[in-house]
Amino acid sequence: MGTVLCYSGSNTTLRGYVDSDMAGDVDSRRSTTGYIYTVGGTAVSWISRLQKLVALSTTEAEYVAATEASKEMIWLQQLLEELGNKQEECKLHSDSQSVIHLAKNSAFHSRAKHIQLRYHFIRTALEEEKLKLEKIHTSQNPADMMTKVFGNEVVAILVQEFKISKFMAPIAEAVDVPILSLSDADGFVTGNGSTVLSHNYDDMEAIAAIVGYFQWKEVILLYQDEEFWLSGVNALSEALEERGKRVSQTAALPSISEGDQVRKSLRQLNTSYIRAFIVYTSVDVAMNLFSIADGLGMMTEGYAWIVTDSIASSLDFLNSSHLNTIQGIVGVKRLPTPQFTEMQKRLQLNSSDDGTSRIGIEAYNSLMIVAKAIAILVSQGKEVGYKGNIPNNNMDFLASMKFLTGGKLLRQEIDSLKYSAVNYNRGSRDYQIEIINIVGRGSYRRVGFWGKRKGLLRSGGKQGNNTLSPIMWPGDTVQAPNGYRKLVVGKIMSKSTSNFSEILGRLSGYTRETFETAVNAVPYDLPFVFATLNIGNSSFSGFDQLITDLLDRKDIDGVAGDSTILWNRSLYVDFTQPYSKMVMAMMVPITSMRQTTWSWSFLRPFTAGLWAVVGVFFVFTTFLVWLVERHDNAEFTGEIVKQVITSLTFSFTAFVDFSQREEVKGSFGKGIVAMWLIVAFILSNSYTAYLTTILTVESLAPTLTNMNTLTRSKFKIGYSNTSLARNFLIQDLKIPKERLVSLKSAEDYVQKLTSGEVGAIVEENLYMEILKHLYPCAKFTIVDRAYFDTGGLGFFFRKGSPYVSEISQAVLNISAKYNVLEGINNKWFGKTQLCLDMDMETGNESIPIP
Repeated sequence: MGTVLCYSGSNTTLRGYVDSDMAGDVDSRRSTTGYIYTVGGTAVSWISRLQKLVALSTTEAEYVAATEASKEMIWLQQLLEELGNKQEECKLHSDSQSVIHLAKNSAFHSRAKHIQLRYHFIRTALEEEKLKLEKIHTSQNPADMMTKVFGNEVVAILVQEFKISKFMAPIAEAVDVPILSLSDADGFVTGNGSTVLSHNYDDMEAIAAIVGYFQWKEVILLYQDEEFWLSGVNALSEALEERGKRVSQTAALPSISEGDQVRKSLRQLNTSYIRAFIVYTSVDVAMNLFSIADGLGMMTEGYAWIVTDSIASSLDFLNSSHLNTIQGIVGVKRLPTPQFTEMQKRLQLNSSDDGTSRIGIEAYNSLMIVAKAIAILVSQGKEVGYKGNIPNNNMDFLASMKFLTGGKLLRQEIDSLKYSAVNYNRGSRDYQIEIINIVGRGSYRRVGFWGKRKGLLRSGGKQGNNTLSPIMWPGDTVQAPNGYRKLVVGKIMSKSTSNFSEILGRLSGYTRETFETAVNAVPYDLPFVFATLNIGNSSFSGFDQLITDLLDRKDIDGVAGDSTILWNRSLYVDFTQPYSKMVMAMMVPITSMRQTTWSWSFLRPFTAGLWAVVGVFFVFTTFLVWLVERHDNAEFTGEIVKQVITSLTFSFTAFVDFSQREEVKGSFGKGIVAMWLIVAFILSNSYTAYLTTILTVESLAPTLTNMNTLTRSKFKIGYSNTSLARNFLIQDLKIPKERLVSLKSAEDYVQKLTSGEVGAIVEENLYMEILKHLYPCAKFTIVDRAYFDTGGLGFFFRKGSPYVSEISQAVLNISAKYNVLEGINNKWFGKTQLCLDMDMETGNESIPIP
């Protein structure tokens, strides 16, 4: 027959708990040793047995118990190793500090010299590091229950901690009695270990409503590393998913005080960008957690902490130092049930005055439920009695005890009563949860309520308003945290002192202001700071290196720069929506052409069509004048040839010098002549002005007109090594590498184009716009633009960053508002300045770049 070890989950750590009473046996005055061992949180070995000697003190009794427990631990450790599960360290927990000192220090000889030598075995085990002996609080020590003296007749077992009830489950099942756990008001544990945890869902629904109210998209959940708390973890995840939120990270905290492990977990979580924490533990574990978090600076402004009812319901019993540590946290606290309030009045208990805790009221309430269940069984005629003589080798105290018969029927009645109470409490009230805020010394205030049917309600407000009263958060601020740490954004700073310094400076300002505008468009307050990043010469390869460096750095969330969105880069970082398209511009020199030697220059002011219109209008006017004057005016009579010549001469002289020899006598004829003179005046002045310009002003024309002509030409092409221009020229335009010339500075643009070393420059449009602004008198012009096959220019963040979607939506928002981006463009690139430098050779102003 083989050996099989079954466990739940991945945690297979061996843990031991030991305790002893003092002279608990009234006949022999011997003490009872109790210990429990767990693997992965499940009890695998336990014992409750009278000691073989009479201890003279509590320390001696617990020292003897620790020795007996250490032998069991070493055996279990060896067994686990044989099964292939080697233990790194084995911890035995005791609630006696004196025993720990006595076991670790043999100098206390006078207090231990009478103890039999065999009980000093634990000292050897500690010296050989076979186990570790550590302190644990009595309330967290499950072995404590193994030392308690039960009454002779047992109806049910009540335990305060759920984990203790889990260890007691096998015993309860053996003797067929129910267990009731007082660790939650609505929950209980039956003999077979099944639980009812309906209140968890209410607590987690309320927390999910708070998360949704403050628009936190992700939270971190810290829960106690025990099976009891897992149902709440699942309930919170489901409640958040229904609202489009999620638990992004979880951390299981040990039930016992292990400061180093908690500190390590918090430091790791603090490197995350999430600052909204949910704490779902017992109050002891929570206070240890908050004390460490305070030391790590995690109880300051920007952090949000929400605690469950397991902590909030115990705030009345915390000392002032603990309350000072948790200032600003928010808690969900279940309102007392009607039965609880009624019982409290009957017993005239006030927990804030006499120190009676809520758990005491719940214990009384549980006893009443058991009594009602027994009364129901009796009224139904069921047989109710006691049975004894239950043998158990590891539980000597069971032999003298009697247990209620009909335990299964009793559990069923308890189940029914508890479910009825739960359903009544959940369904009879509009609001089951109050939301509190810890502020001030030793106090907290109510900021709202939550109900399953009504949702959130502001304290003192009207039902259904779904708001909360102002909350004082950690750091003494009423500004609600946004759930994330302050955004740290890298702004690019080139180490270069001359190469494109002006261009890069303007680009940095442009991208920075665009990013700030986008952040301001986010629907909630998103604080951020800029951190300067140096990337060498700010080259294309420098951006790739920056992306690689970002993966290794934890202090930078993203980069706001003119980074091109490329598919290979998106494998390592997440890009936002592009705030600008990737456009390549082609700049070429413009050459002069003087037209003074062209003999037909006088025809250029008017187009052929305009000359035709003038001719038709001239002939038409001549005909009209002749038609209306030929009968009354002798100047227009005679032979037909004479009449034609006179009419043409009349119209021509009027067009040239606005005078005529022939006198027009008719009123209609004078009106026609007046219209003709006006037209002639306009045409004559326009013609004269334009002809003067053609004959005297230098004419400028680009050497190339578009990228197609550039591709077919033999010109050298310039580009800067700070952009993707080289890739565009080679991949898209298929330009041979031999024709490409790398430019090192903005001055290189002007010098190379002026000298003719390059026939054109192809560069990102943003660079060209800045160059136009810097050199308004340069005789260069942009003749063509083309889209490069990329995703455009965008900001990038770490993979999985929650900021990407928020910033992307904001970028789309400001992109839809033309005036917003146009204003930023004009500020940093500006409109082309007018050239005020005079051309000394021609005496004319130079023409600015179009």
